[in-house]
Formats: sequence, C-alpha cells, structure tokens
Amino acid sequence: MNLLQVVLVTCLLSACFGEDGGGRVWKTVPRRPYLKNDFESTPLQIQTDSRLGDTVYIEVYPVVDQYSIQISNIRESSTFIVLTAPGIQSDFIINHFNLTGPIHEWKISKDNKYSKFKISCDGIEKIYDFPSSDQDTWKRQVDEIKFMPFDTATSRYKDSNWTWQDLAQVRLPNRLSLYPIEFKTNDASSARQYTHITLYTADFKAETKVDIQWDNDDYQFWIDQCNRCDGGQSYAQTRFTNVPGDIEQTWKLELSPSQLDIHCNGVKVYSYVYNNPQYSNSACIGCTAQMNMQFEYFEFNEANDKAAVEYLTPPQCTGLPESWAGVKMEPELPLPYNTRVSVSCADGYNKTSGDSEVVCLGEENFGFNSQPVCRKDCSDDKKDDDKDDDKDHDKDDDKDKDDDKDKDDDDDDKQDHGKDGGGSKMLYLGIGLGAGFVVGSLIGLVLYLVKAKCSRSAGRSNAGASYVVKNNKANVYS
Repeated sequence: MNLLQVVLVTCLLSACFGEDGGGRVWKTVPRRPYLKNDFESTPLQIQTDSRLGDTVYIEVYPVVDQYSIQISNIRESSTFIVLTAPGIQSDFIINHFNLTGPIHEWKISKDNKYSKFKISCDGIEKIYDFPSSDQDTWKRQVDEIKFMPFDTATSRYKDSNWTWQDLAQVRLPNRLSLYPIEFKTNDASSARQYTHITLYTADFKAETKVDIQWDNDDYQFWIDQCNRCDGGQSYAQTRFTNVPGDIEQTWKLELSPSQLDIHCNGVKVYSYVYNNPQYSNSACIGCTAQMNMQFEYFEFNEANDKAAVEYLTPPQCTGLPESWAGVKMEPELPLPYNTRVSVSCADGYNKTSGDSEVVCLGEENFGFNSQPVCRKDCSDDKKDDDKDDDKDHDKDDDKDKDDDKDKDDDDDDKQDHGKDGGGSKMLYLGIGLGAGFVVGSLIGLVLYLVKAKCSRSAGRSNAGASYVVKNNKANVYS
C-alpha cells in the first residue's frame, strides 16, 4: 500500500466514525431530563460516587413554584442537608452516617401527613421535621424533579420502573490551555438563540461564564464577571458582524493567557483581549485574572443554552514522552482523555521516583504531581555479561583440552621423531602462552564495557528525571 492509499484509508475511517484526528470525536451535548417523581409513593433512589464530586443538587417542581434539595460534603463524616425554597432556607446537619468508601445509595422521600422529610444513606435513615412556619411550602405536591448542573456526585438513579440509569455528566473534561472548545449549532436562523458555556477549574471552586447570543444576524458576546467601562455592567459585551451566514455553524473558542479568540466555520470573528487599554481605567475591571486560570472542565448550561447540539472531545493519549524510557502503563495506550492510568516499569527497569498514577491529558501530555522515573536495572546486564563470561570460560576449557590432546600427540611425535620432538614442544608452549594472554585481555575488556554501559544508563535516567511534560500542572483528584 503506497502513501496515497494510506492517507485515503485514514481519511475514510475518520469520516465514518466521526473523528477529527487524534481520536477526537463529535458527541451529542449531554442534557439531563426532567423525571416524574412525587417523593411519596415513589421515593427517589440515587447512587453517589465521591470520586466524581461531593454535592447532590436536585430541583423539585411542585404545581406552584419550586424548591431544591442539596446534599453536600459527601466525602466527610458530617453531611450537610440544605432545603431551599423561594424566600425560605432550612439547614440541618446529619453527622452520623460515617461514610466510608466512594459509593453510597440514598433514598429521599417526604411524608406530607406528618410534615417530615426522610433521607437515608446505605440503609440508615434520618428524619427532618418541616418547620411549622414553612409547612405549606414543603407539603406541596411534587410533580417532577431534575438533577441540576451543580450536582457533581450523583452517578445513577432509579427510574419509574425501578431500573438503575446512568446520569449524564454535563461537566466535560478538557484542559483549555491545551485544546479549544469546539461545538456545533444547527439553527442560526432562529430568533433569540443562546450558547451559554461555563468554565471550571479542577476543583470546581472557580468558574467563568462565556455567552454568545444571536437574534437573526445580530450576534452579541459576553464574559461574565468582567465589567464594562461604560456603565459598569457585570459583564463584558460586544458585537461581531462577520459571522458566516450558514444555518449549521461550527464554533471554536481558543483561550490563551492574554485573549479569547472566537471562530465560526473557520473564520475568526472576534478576539477579546483581557487587558485591553479601554478597560484600564479605575472604573473598569480587566479580565486577565478571571480568564487566565487553569480551566479543566466546561459545561453547556442547560438553563440558558438551547443552541449547542454537538461538541468535539479532546484527543486521546497516543504515546509517551521521549524521556519516559522504561515507563509502562495499565491500561495500555491509546487511552481516552482524562483516563486515570497506573504507572509501573517495564522488564529490566526499576522505578526510582514519581507518582504511581497519572491522568491522560491527550497526545503525549499527562497530569501528575511528580513525574514517574524508571531506570535501567544494571544488575540484569551484569548477569547477561556473566553468562557471556561463562561461555568464554567454557570455550577456554575446551581449548585447554585440545591443547592437552595436542601435547599427547606431541609426546607421541617425540617418540617417533626423536630430535624433532624438542622443537615442537617449544613451539606449542609459545602458542599456549599467547592464547592465555588473549583470553585474559578479552575478559578485562568485557568488564570495562559492563561498567561503561551502567554509567551511560544511569546518565540517561537522570536526564529523564528532569523532563517536564508541557503544561504538567496536575489536576486535583480524589
């Protein structure tokens, strides 16, 4: 198969499977459905995984208004339960669950007759009495519920058929300093469309919101938390007019330490400079501090984003950095982005330092606290060289036996030839001494090469230990 055929096959496979090179795949934007549940005849059953997050956040929709249930601090023995309604907030603490391990099953229900909330974890039930002043609010009939984007801990829930269903994870992993956000919208002709994207740091404690809104051909752009100079609004707002007029549009948001570039269908439609001179006077706040953070996740906000339909995943990890000689991973490469990988050393190498687990950040990038270092085991080389020495000694023994046989033959020749025997004896003695000198020299040369090989191997390992993966600031993982 020639080079042109290889390129054509690669392109066809990429098109067939929706990939954009490097294992990047177009996927449907995840949304969380509204679930029918009355909290009475059908208690809500969920499963949480503290490795995903530590907060359950559910909005409850009665016939009138709504309220929310929040379970937070799931990682700790003290778990906070917060009930919130318009104009009302009731907090109480349950501190006797003694949670161990990451996986827990919860049941949430309410008893309108006795004005109580019931929350159980792994079969241990706690009951909360509605405050008398708020009973009318909490006793309203529930119609449906929704897991909100703030819910990071819920991994599964039971549907109306009592079947476990996986809950869509709407916070999408992507280190934005490495890879841009790319997404598609499919109805640019509709009036009043929004794309609302929230950017998160690894611990979800810092966030920034980016909005694109359009009404027919009028495109507006915001960055939340950045003030404008004219009026001191709580966002930076601008318009751009050179957006391609296609119904289906592919957007790309590229973040750098100094600016945000916005592309649509391959055309750069705007560059937002965080520290633009027009934002430099005392009445304005620049966006540098807000945008120049290490963002690890992004999310299409379900409340406001109605336009985004697909997004492009980050690339897979396809190889190891050149200096990671001897490092072995389980599972093996290639691996999806954000996969946790166990690190060990290949046969013939010893692990001398570094983390035992790293996180795939695409291509040859990995997140870690301390780089794994494997050094070549010189003792194995010494064993191999010793085996070679043994083989050489065996050859020497065979040669000695041959020399002894030759000596016997010489004795016979001496008896047969008389005077000539003395000259032959001296000749073979000289040959034997010369052979011994050569063998000794070879053994000395082998030992010298073994020592030099170990020294070079250690030098290479030390050089590898100083290698730093591009943008290697490790994520915060539990």
